[in-house]
Amino acid sequence: MKVTLDDVAEKANVSRATVDRVVNGRGNVKKSTAERVHRALFSVNYLTNLLPDQSDKIVNKLDFIFPTLKTGYFEAFVREIEKSAPAFARLSTRVVAHMTDSLSAEALADKISEVGKDSDGIAFVALDHPIVREAVDRLADSGLGMVSIVSDLSRSRRLAYVGLDNRAAGRTAGTLMGRFLAGHTGGAIALFPGRLNYRGHEEREAGFRSVIQEKFGRFTIIIMPTPQYNNENSNAQTARLLANTPDLIGIYNTGGATEGIADAIRSANKQADVTFIAHELTSVTRGYLFDQAIDVIINQDIRHEIFNAVELLIRHKRSEPLHIHGPQPRVEIYLSENVY
Repeated sequence: MKVTLDDVAEKANVSRATVDRVVNGRGNVKKSTAERVHRALFSVNYLTNLLPDQSDKIVNKLDFIFPTLKTGYFEAFVREIEKSAPAFARLSTRVVAHMTDSLSAEALADKISEVGKDSDGIAFVALDHPIVREAVDRLADSGLGMVSIVSDLSRSRRLAYVGLDNRAAGRTAGTLMGRFLAGHTGGAIALFPGRLNYRGHEEREAGFRSVIQEKFGRFTIIIMPTPQYNNENSNAQTARLLANTPDLIGIYNTGGATEGIADAIRSANKQADVTFIAHELTSVTRGYLFDQAIDVIINQDIRHEIFNAVELLIRHKRSEPLHIHGPQPRVEIYLSENVY
């Protein structure tokens, strides 16, 4: 499907004339507006759309590795990759998605090593573990481009990390929670810390806790036990939490299994009593915003991240400078009033 300047304008929430000025470098556009337009250009894939069809000249095979979750979150990435195949073909590139055990660093390291035998570049959701770092560094040392997405891998020789600033996302959640609870003189906030070995979840937790402690010290943070990992477990944990914590006024979930938490809030009819902030806007979590089982969803632009990673890997293979057309994905905030 052809992408037009009107599509970019709608995505950036600006006029078509503003997009035209940015694309053609005619200036007279505020820096913040120009940045928003560049993000939109990248997200809707406008620039790639201008390229000729190269589907008969595929020279790059790139691989993405995602964890298998019972919540199905990363299936959205796989669907986006499949849907974007024509756009990748314009870059003479084929992108293949792989799934692996979400809880096993060994399984991820094995999959990286396996895929790396026949790949021109790998993007992967990192588990921050030495065995994963070893597999990544071994392929990076052989010249293969490696990019972490969604959650980063510390002290590794990957090319880049593509994804949210997760500490900033956690601080955003903390600030919003404090603002939502402005009328309360005290109370408890439950924090669901997400998955072990996911650096992104750790960073969100640290950002959230720091803001609550710095600015909203009248609230008590309850750290929920880990792992919950699926909607059945998170639902059971939340039901017990609601029953046993009479002063509970807020819940923040750094990771997945959001639907289980929201279902428990809905079943207990606690939408008006408990502010719930979660991550990742999906076709399922979107619905919970409308009946206030979820109050805020902090999101990341999946399409932006995928194309960002693809561009980096292609540039690495071509030995080109590793700059990006647009800035890194930013924290996106969704409420019932601005989601559709």
